Amino acid sequence: MSKANDREIVKIQYNSDKNLNARQAFHIIFSTNKYAWANWVFDQYSIKPNERIIEFGCGNGSIWSNNKDRIPKDTKLVLTDFSEGMLNAAKESLQDIEGIDYAVMDIQNIEYDDDSFDCVIANHMLYHVQNRDLAISEVARILKPEGTFYATTNGSNNMKGFKDLVVAFDPRLNIKSFSVTSEFGLENGEEQLYKHFNSVEKIIREDSLHITEAKPFVDYVLSLEGHTNGKEILTESRIKDFYAYLENIISRDGSIDIPKSSGIFIARNPKK
Repeated sequence: MSKANDREIVKIQYNSDKNLNARQAFHIIFSTNKYAWANWVFDQYSIKPNERIIEFGCGNGSIWSNNKDRIPKDTKLVLTDFSEGMLNAAKESLQDIEGIDYAVMDIQNIEYDDDSFDCVIANHMLYHVQNRDLAISEVARILKPEGTFYATTNGSNNMKGFKDLVVAFDPRLNIKSFSVTSEFGLENGEEQLYKHFNSVEKIIREDSLHITEAKPFVDYVLSLEGHTNGKEILTESRIKDFYAYLENIISRDGSIDIPKSSGIFIARNPKK
């Protein structure tokens, strides 16, 4: 078990949408690709009217709130999350969309019959699952034979150099021990999916970070509570020092530039 899929740590990390909001804001502000991630992801979906769709780990529902006008007519949408707090945040942001069902649910134990859905979605969450093989087999089970599974994740080069900057400020910060891509990333996700699907396609999104302010950077690091020891090391005085450290780099170099690596797997033909 790693810090990425430790059940207790994940509970702490996602008991509300506060931490997720900090990270989403960071990427929205500084991503060089100004076409929104939520819109790009939705572009990859092939959803037809009247289809039945379920998303696991829906978070704050940002994929749907950013694409309200693109949801096909009479779509039967079920949004689930491991965290009730996160699910409440999704309900709040999507309250003007009728007909969405919400459920606290574990992707490792899906409470639906075989061949129940046309589409299953899991965005940036499979790396938090302890038994991914069971989870993916459950997804294949509830999908119709012609159904599709969409799963986004990051690559091993995502935000390369980010952790080095943090550790250079204070070597006590254990941010390097936290890795999600070793669990389910662009480099190893395909193999995991092929165990339960006959067809897997990988699509990469081109993007990077051009960071010109210190505060969102600091907020991002603090948002990793549980996964790292940032909350313990970054006391009020050390946060001020961290700001100064980052501001000096930005002043000297003009910006902090970090590569990104993310994309989506599209798995079809579930093995029954």
